[in-house]
Amino acid sequence: MRHIDFKALGVFVQVMHYGGIGRAAQALGVRQPTVAYAIRKLRDVTGDELFFERRGGLVPTAYGLKLERAAAGMLERWNGLVANAGERVPRGGPRQTLRVGVSMALGDPALTQVLARLSAALPDVHIVSGVIGNGRLVGQALTKGQIDCAVTVDALPGAGGVLAEHVMMAQRSLIRLPSLPSVEAEAAGNDIPLPEHWTLLSDDADAESPVRRFLADMSDQVRLTVAPSWNGQVALWRSRGGVTPVLKFNVPWIDGANSAYVAQVPEGFPAWADVSLLYLGGRAQAAHVDAVREALVSVLRGIAAATVPLPANDAAVALVG
Repeated sequence: MRHIDFKALGVFVQVMHYGGIGRAAQALGVRQPTVAYAIRKLRDVTGDELFFERRGGLVPTAYGLKLERAAAGMLERWNGLVANAGERVPRGGPRQTLRVGVSMALGDPALTQVLARLSAALPDVHIVSGVIGNGRLVGQALTKGQIDCAVTVDALPGAGGVLAEHVMMAQRSLIRLPSLPSVEAEAAGNDIPLPEHWTLLSDDADAESPVRRFLADMSDQVRLTVAPSWNGQVALWRSRGGVTPVLKFNVPWIDGANSAYVAQVPEGFPAWADVSLLYLGGRAQAAHVDAVREALVSVLRGIAAATVPLPANDAAVALVG
């Protein structure tokens, strides 16, 4: 029986993020053949191709996108086990568990920092995080006791007794790359402009999301690709070109696309997103809600303050990857 190598999974996630073996190797501080070997090893174990080459970079296959979601969860659980190894169980019994639902729209880099800050603030609490959409399922998960609270972007509580506490408004940017011409258009020699390609995170593709409602009025002018994760969103956008919306403080983490730029947003586009903390009524002062609130505010405001200044949404700027 073949086994999944956690180091290879970690390398795979980095290749997903950076879109190439060279950039992933540089970020990891290892040689390129080491990265290539890890990807081959993982491909041999899974029996499926994980990437294909396009635009001079690596693009995840449909199976690669599915594996990235599973890999991120496996690595998070494994790192939690390693971090907690050797810890003594408190005399009062097992540690309390805090279950936090998180929106992918915040971006993997920001979420990692929020959860790290939360773990440091609650060393005696076992923190379990899971991706949850921004629709009405969040409220249902809270009322059913599946999660204790949720960090969301433009969410709808959708259930009685669920409160949405505003944390901050985050500016939404549009990142643009020149689109590749379709195979059909090239074969026909067709010069007619094609609909613009938009790559959306699954949260933004929800029918109730502000971004999806905006695009609904432009259905003949856009083509949509929906990604299941933040890394997948960036990888698919990088390979296909076109436009992808991200929260502005995530822009500095988008790498590997030298011709990309922050574009001017069109009229009517939802340029601001509401980052909220959802919990059941009566629990606003609960210790765990308080800790999540503090971690969220300190990390996101810290990122915004430390980020290289970007132009307002009424100006375009080159983005060097």
